[in-house]
Amino acid sequence: MPRLFYSFPKPTYDITGKRIKRRKAFKTQTKKKEWMEAGGHNPDNWRTGFIKTSKCRHCGRVLHWGDRSYEFDHKDNNPANNSQKNCYLVCAICHRQATVIKTKRTKGIIGMYAGRKVIKKKVGYKKHKGRKKTRRKSSKKSKNPYDLGIRSMKIPKFKIPKLY
Repeated sequence: MPRLFYSFPKPTYDITGKRIKRRKAFKTQTKKKEWMEAGGHNPDNWRTGFIKTSKCRHCGRVLHWGDRSYEFDHKDNNPANNSQKNCYLVCAICHRQATVIKTKRTKGIIGMYAGRKVIKKKVGYKKHKGRKKTRRKSSKKSKNPYDLGIRSMKIPKFKIPKLY
């Protein structure tokens, strides 16, 4: 089969005539500056002193440049906003937890099934609270003489009035 030296442009409208919104990727310069800043270095030295390791902004996991274990996310979930302040470096695990992906069936011109549309919804990045400490129930016997050891049944305590 002969090789094509040209490619067809992606359609800007779907079958129903609606305009297709596409996510724009960050520029390499923006990604490298965010990488340097997340690693704790000066982002202005991204050309001369680029570092190969950085950290996830959310969980602090060590990331290596080029291994695809990281993703650059839009903070405000606006794909058109590609500014440096909107770029957020996270590991792939944190990004999957923060983004919910749903599919929706789309109808064609006649009203029949035409395909699926992917909807990405940002849940948000929550801070790690750490592990909850649980108290163990003590096996010591209580000093209460009315306690029969049955926790579901409560026996009322009576006070004996003092007679003078």
